[in-house]
Amino acid sequence: MRIIAPYTERSDDNELCLAMLREAGLEVYSILLPDDLAYGRLLADLWAEGETWLNIEHDIFGVTPEIVHEFETCPEEWCSSPYFYFGMPVSGTPGGGLGCTKFGAQLMARWPGMMTQAMELPYTGHPPWHWCGCDWRIYYLLRHGGLYSSEWPAERHQTHTEVQHRAGPPSHGCRDKP
Repeated sequence: MRIIAPYTERSDDNELCLAMLREAGLEVYSILLPDDLAYGRLLADLWAEGETWLNIEHDIFGVTPEIVHEFETCPEEWCSSPYFYFGMPVSGTPGGGLGCTKFGAQLMARWPGMMTQAMELPYTGHPPWHWCGCDWRIYYLLRHGGLYSSEWPAERHQTHTEVQHRAGPPSHGCRDKP
């Protein structure tokens, strides 16, 4: 399982977390996202490759080698660790966040075009592929399913150990708009 750590800005908490994973012998790929659409493109590229990966966003910390092992040994095709965002549990909100999420090869194999389809979905106030709507777009499409029998709805397995989220609003202030 690959560990992907996309970022736009470095977080001390997240960097310490990733350093701890590396010290435990885990290979972590830190990937700079140069623009607002790069996250969507990265997710679509990873999906197209079809290899199981664990996504750790730059504002997530507290991911330990033990948590990574939970994901590695979990047979479910779509898993996430819960965390709180704006005082709300992410696991209970539409979209559910991508902070610490595993996408399994079996899910990508049965629905190879899902991520590209998801990134094209409309999301109020944002263009297709914009990072701010990636979680909701993925959640929406996976939970509703697609047109073909292999694209049945997916359940997100959310019983992994909780991780932490660095507090703060989205960098472009969309949460502040009416």
